[in-house]
Order: sequence, then C-alpha cells, then structure tokens
Amino acid sequence: MPSMLWAMGISGHSKSGKQSASVRTAADSLLRVNCSDLLLGMYISELDCAWSETPFSVGGFHLKTAEDIETLSKHCKFVSIDTNKGTLPRAVKLNQLTILSSARRAVPASASLKINRATYPVLYPIKQQIDKSYRCYARLKQDFYTQAQAIRAVEEMDLSCLEKSIDVLIDEIVGNPQTLIWVLNTDPDARRKTDYCVRAAIWASILARQTGMILADLRALFMGTLLADIGMQLIPERLVYKRGPFSKQELSAYKRHVNLALEVVASYPQLDSRVTGIIRCHHERHDGLGFPRGLRGEQIPVLARFANLAYCFERLLKLDTDGPSSPPAKALSRIYKQRVIKFPQQLVVELIHVMGVYPLGSLVELSSGEVALVLEQKAQQKLSPKVAVLTDNNKSPIEAIQIVELGSEDNALESRIVVSSYRNADSSGKEKPGASLKPGNYIFSFCGRKIGIGALSLRL
Repeated sequence: MPSMLWAMGISGHSKSGKQSASVRTAADSLLRVNCSDLLLGMYISELDCAWSETPFSVGGFHLKTAEDIETLSKHCKFVSIDTNKGTLPRAVKLNQLTILSSARRAVPASASLKINRATYPVLYPIKQQIDKSYRCYARLKQDFYTQAQAIRAVEEMDLSCLEKSIDVLIDEIVGNPQTLIWVLNTDPDARRKTDYCVRAAIWASILARQTGMILADLRALFMGTLLADIGMQLIPERLVYKRGPFSKQELSAYKRHVNLALEVVASYPQLDSRVTGIIRCHHERHDGLGFPRGLRGEQIPVLARFANLAYCFERLLKLDTDGPSSPPAKALSRIYKQRVIKFPQQLVVELIHVMGVYPLGSLVELSSGEVALVLEQKAQQKLSPKVAVLTDNNKSPIEAIQIVELGSEDNALESRIVVSSYRNADSSGKEKPGASLKPGNYIFSFCGRKIGIGALSLRL
C-alpha cells in the first residue's frame, strides 16, 4: 500500500506518525524529499529554509558532490526536487520498476528480428547533405499537405508527386541518417497539421536503416507510414485535434480513421499489401491493447511495428501541437519505459542507439548551468557529445558561441557534463530562462559556409 500511495502522489504516514520520506507537491514534477534520502544528480528546486542562509544559487541547482548533500543537510530537513531535471528518489524508481516489470512479464516474448547495423555504411558528412535533405523534406511536407487536403475534399490523391521526394529522402537516410535527425530536430518551419505524418515516416525509415532493412521494404515502410493516418482527413477535426479523454462514442468514431484510410488507398493498386498492412495495424500494441483488432507481438506485421513506434515517438515530441515541445531525450526515455509493453524491446533499443542518448539538434543543460546544442554524438562516449554552448550560466545567450568536446582531456571545459535535456518552457507553457533558445534558429549555423546556388552549392 505505501508504494501505491506513492505512485498516486498521495502523502502517507508511518505507524509512528512520522511523515513519509518523500511526498508529491502540487506540481507534477516536484517531490518533497527528506534530506536523508538525497542522491547525487537530483535537482533541488525549493528549500524549507531561506536561500540566503545557504551557499547555494537561488532558483535551483544539481547535487554534484557528496559535499553538496552534506552541506544542504546542515541547513534543511526537507527540500523539493524537480524530477524532470534530475535523478529520481529510490522509492519512485523501485515502484516504477515493479509496475512496469509486472506488465512486461504478462507479455509473451516474441521472436527476435535479424539486426545488421553495418548493412549501410555512412557515405556523406552532414554538411554535404543538409541543404538537399532540408529542401526535399520541406517539399514533401507541402506536397503531402496538398494531397491530404484533396482527400478532405473527397478528391483523388496524386501519389506520383510524393514518390520522387520519398526516393530522395530514402537515399539521404541511407547515406547518413544523422542528417535528417538533425533536420527534424532543428526544423525552423511552422508546423502544418499533417507534418507529423511526414516526420513519422522519416523516423520509421531511420530506424529501419539502422536495423539493415532491405531497400524495397524500406520504401514500402516510408509510404505506408506516411499514409497511415490519411483517414484522419475524413473524420471530424474536433476528434483529430481533441485534447483530453474521449467519450465512448468519440473513441469509436476516432478509431474509424483506420478503415477510412484503407478505403482511400484501395483506389491505388500500385500500393502493395505491405503498405495496407502498415495502415491496418499501426495502432496495434505489442501487449495486445491496441486497435482495431487487438493484435499482439508477432501477430503485428513487422513494418507496422516500425510505424507504430515512429508515430508514438513523434507524438511525444509534441511538435504538431501549439504547446511547448518535448526534448527528444525525454521522449526516448518515456518510450524506453514502455518497451515490451507497447513496443518490441529490440526496436526501442535500436531507436535509442541510432538517436543517441542526447540526439543531434537537441538542447541540453550542462553542469555549469549553461545551455548547449548537441552537434555530434561520440560512439564511445554517448554521455559526452560535441556541443555548441549557447548561453552563460544564467541562461542568457552569448555572442561568442563555443564549440566544446565534452569529456575531452584537451579542453578547458572537461569538467562540465550534460546533466539533462533542456526545455525552454514548463509543462504549462510558461517560459523559463533561455526561452528564446530554439534549435530551429541554428539549423544551418554549424554546417559550414555555403558556396554556390541550389543543387550546385556546397558547404566548406
């Protein structure tokens, strides 16, 4: 029972009448913690004494050393930690592990997919691909939006106008998937309501390339993922963009978009069974709790498993809404917790492997308090990426941006580490220090100087 009370965020008391060690506060991300339960890496947000009575910076800080914990314990009995920014208490970790482990044991194991990460070698550096990748990505977003509007008007789609862009993007993904990871994470354009379909198709293809999927299946995966939600154009918009729980009738109407999409693509005989299989099953879950048929494990077509994971990852980024975006690292963390339950563990592991712990183009907070943009992942040091430091320790933008190899013995910043991904607004949309920082402001900033025009240009 105590663990269940903890999970529900309800304060409890022991038989002796003492207050439990950790109690949830009103804010979902804040926990009140006894100083005897502090751990390194926790982010201290509030104290039970005046900040001026302590040697710590006003407004919050990470516990970096044992001395920090000892000093804090001398001044406070309880503190509030922000679970979105730092380490969780042991009690929370244990409770989450117990609940999720029980759910995983209830799902039958599925046969492993054959993974070959070395199938496609990296052929180009990012700076050589980025202009072409971005142009093609932007064109496909516009073209797909146009075709979706045609379906909404009960007109025919022109799939041929999509196929050229798809072929180019697949070639770019095969050549170096990190280019489109960078482009999607730093995309500066305002989002159309259909952009999430294009983005999900790219995420699915990046994951497929990582596993060594053959090109024919990879192309079918891209098209099937792109069209998977086309039936959304034929249901009421209030259901498509609704926030909050559905009524039973609304949920039933919402689920119809799968069959409506199948009716749409039935008019295009050039689309094979792999594409229709993705559309039919992209909402199925690994544990059998998806829809429309409640398939589980190996009953779900392989390509549909890729599409399902890609759509869920894109939804977690929240880039298709008007609210604040979620850092890619946080979205990956949430997906990892749902491995074996919603998604096959193999695919989750491969997604994290290709994206990295802190993906390219994402903002991170350093132990110094500075905010940086991830420029490059290191194969052997995934927690120490190459970054561009964008702010000072007060989150104020700096003019002289620094490029830093974290973890390198040669640089003066070697003691600095990434402590968390960074989000410039809280969950309610309230801006935080550094709110002007947006990855989209830097999409071409670190890719060299462009020489030439259009397809004849290159970057040095």
